Amino acid sequence: MLRSFNQKASKVLNSILIAVFVLLVLDVLWGVGTRYVLGNQARWSEELARLLMVWLAMLGAALATREGQHLGLDVVVRQWSSEVQRLAVLFVHLAVAIFAFVIMAWGGGLLVADRFESGQMLPALNISRAWFYLALPVSGTLITIFSFENFVSELKEAKGGGV
Repeated sequence: MLRSFNQKASKVLNSILIAVFVLLVLDVLWGVGTRYVLGNQARWSEELARLLMVWLAMLGAALATREGQHLGLDVVVRQWSSEVQRLAVLFVHLAVAIFAFVIMAWGGGLLVADRFESGQMLPALNISRAWFYLALPVSGTLITIFSFENFVSELKEAKGGGV
């Protein structure tokens, strides 16, 4: 059930990332075009580009976690025995899940709530600054779920149960 949910979530996430990337490209082109053609850059284009870049990076990190493409020290791990490698992989999935949940999802959620309460605004876009930070708990939640699935899958494989 978790795998099925995560497969659907990663497809939706992939589509969202494509849309965000297209919007980012169009926004940057608009900003550059207005700067050089009209002589004055659209004020909101730079702020929107930063917002989209943060969301692209954070959601991209979640998708990379789902696909097993996150950064690692494979050079070091490959030198260990296969049993130690398997334990290291389990530890990494668990550590990533715990970090993503505690720091990104829970801590990020507190940060977003604080920003909504503070009333801080992004001046050019005239939206709450909390929308900027919301990428943190959203991606943290996705990374937690994806890492947990990877952990369970690896654990089943280690016990010989297959996937």
